[in-house]
Amino acid sequence: MELHLKICIVEDNDDLRESLVEVLRDQGHVVLGLASAEELVEAKHLEPFELMLLDLNLPGEDGLQMAQRLKRVQPGLRIIMMTTRTSLIDRVKGYDTGADLYLPKPVAEAELLSAVRALARQIRGDTLQAQNSHEVALTLDPQAQLLSGPQGVVPLNPVEVTLLTSLAFAPGQRLEHWQLIESMGLEVGESSKANLAVRITRLRGKLGQAGCPGSALRSLRSSGYQLGAAIEIR
Repeated sequence: MELHLKICIVEDNDDLRESLVEVLRDQGHVVLGLASAEELVEAKHLEPFELMLLDLNLPGEDGLQMAQRLKRVQPGLRIIMMTTRTSLIDRVKGYDTGADLYLPKPVAEAELLSAVRALARQIRGDTLQAQNSHEVALTLDPQAQLLSGPQGVVPLNPVEVTLLTSLAFAPGQRLEHWQLIESMGLEVGESSKANLAVRITRLRGKLGQAGCPGSALRSLRSSGYQLGAAIEIR
């Protein structure tokens, strides 16, 4: 079964960006095309993306900086780097900053689709592993901001969707305080940490309403939080 992903393309070449968006949408993926990192900041709460296609040479924050920042906040995010800079040094830099795949421009359509399918299989494997590791399974619809579980459907706010998605995609479903704070778009500090604690408490309550026990979202000795439930992201 084909897995349709939520994909964001950040490419400042308008014609190329529109072409990539069209190709991926034709495959059934949900795709957003943006021209810069600044546009991504404005759109980040609209869609919890599973895959990013990043141009290396962008105005403002470049693809390497973006990849490094995004991976810190959402370690489970898959990233494809697209660039004309294909030397060994450039490729190593790309992988070291968080790229999962490095595709040279011009990107051939067949190779791009094959790369997306490969990463989709990885994402599906992570989801199945999480589902097999926990008794309670939940479904999150980010666009509708709804969390569904054994005991019903619970509405979430945009920040709760961001926190839950970040934890669901993180390795081991665990993140440190600063990673969660940055995912909310806040500066790291004591006030933000207190804000996060309040948000987590409310989110824990909503998980309970959906059918998860209180231990489904637990504190990790003052270092962060860990999710203990399988979540399918629609």
